[in-house]
Amino acid sequence: MDEVLKIKNLMETDRPVSWEALPDIDLYMDQVVAYLSRQTAGGNESSMTSAMINNYVKDGLMPRACGKRYHREHLVYLTAIGLLKNVLTVKDMKLLLEKEIREGEEAQFYEKFLSQLDGAYCTVNERISDTLEESKLAEAALNLALASCAAKAACEHLLAVMREKEPEEDPKKEKAAAKKAKAEKKAAEKAAEADKTDALQEKL
Repeated sequence: MDEVLKIKNLMETDRPVSWEALPDIDLYMDQVVAYLSRQTAGGNESSMTSAMINNYVKDGLMPRACGKRYHREHLVYLTAIGLLKNVLTVKDMKLLLEKEIREGEEAQFYEKFLSQLDGAYCTVNERISDTLEESKLAEAALNLALASCAAKAACEHLLAVMREKEPEEDPKKEKAAAKKAKAEKKAAEKAAEADKTDALQEKL
């Protein structure tokens, strides 16, 4: 089928651009959004809005813009996020990106990311027969869907192990500790003020 061959061609050839091909000039938000729509893989377009990007920054998934401009290091983060958000939560993406990307080494990460991405898509492409008949489309789609379920489950288990090794701080405990510290500071200031008042009265 011609449609199947087109799908296989997309799976085999459609990839985000290399590090060297990323813009080496700073971009504004609207330019970043427009550019990311072209960072596709296997025909899968990365839909991204300015609000989503701002939220990713706020949630700590990526560095803030330099002023109002974004470097290609930002594009690396956003390209990865654009693909990973289809299968991972924001919390999971943050855990992975914190482990995988080190400041100043975005190019190295991106090279590895593209290599692994290419391998993943080529593996899936090999599972689609060149001679797939229309009567077998549903069966092939189900097979790939189940493989996706299995991969997602394994990924979630690995992420769970990572969290066990490095448990996250409980936000409620952090908030309670901050509240307690604030109360203790206030009490200490009040006690110091009372001591000053007592000392002044003694002098009088």
